[in-house]
Amino acid sequence: MLRIRQAGLHDAGVLTDLRCAFLEEELHQQLPGGFADQLRAWIEEALPEGRLLFWLAEVDGRAAGCVAVHPYSHMPSAYFQRGVGWYVLNMYVKPTHRRQGVAAALLASLGGAAREQEIDSLNLHSTAAAHRIYERFGFGTSVDAMNMTLHEGVAGLSEGEPGSWRAGSG
Repeated sequence: MLRIRQAGLHDAGVLTDLRCAFLEEELHQQLPGGFADQLRAWIEEALPEGRLLFWLAEVDGRAAGCVAVHPYSHMPSAYFQRGVGWYVLNMYVKPTHRRQGVAAALLASLGGAAREQEIDSLNLHSTAAAHRIYERFGFGTSVDAMNMTLHEGVAGLSEGEPGSWRAGSG
C-alpha cells in the first residue's frame, strides 16, 4: 500500500540515503567520502528551520521515494502576489518502485500542500528523463533561466544537468 507523508527530523537517515541515491544514480555524481554524514547534518539543521520540506513515499511501510522543496521568498509582483515560492529538489523514486504511480502521488501531495499554503509558484530543474511527468502536472519550460556555477573546475547549468570537470581541474 502506498502512503505519502510529510517527513520529519526522525526521517533524516532515510532522506539522506534517498538523496545520495538520487545524486549517484540519476545525476551520475561520484560523492566524496564523508558526504553522507555532511548531508545528514545539513538535513537535520534545515528541516527544523523550515529551509527544507520533504515528502516521503512509503510502500508497505518502506521508503520508496521522496520529493523535497526549498521555500524561498521573492519580491511580490503580479505573478508572485504573496512573495513565496518553493524550489522543488530531489524528486526521486527507487528503481524497484518506478512506473507504479509513486512519482505521481508525490507530485500530487506536493501540489496539494502548495495550494493549501497559498504558495505562488513551484520551480525546478529537471533531468531529461523526468521532464514529461512534470509537464503532465502543469510545469512549463522556461527559456530565460540562467545559472552561474561558482566552483572552479565545474561546468554545468544546474544539479539537474550534470556538470563536467574542466581540463586541468582537480
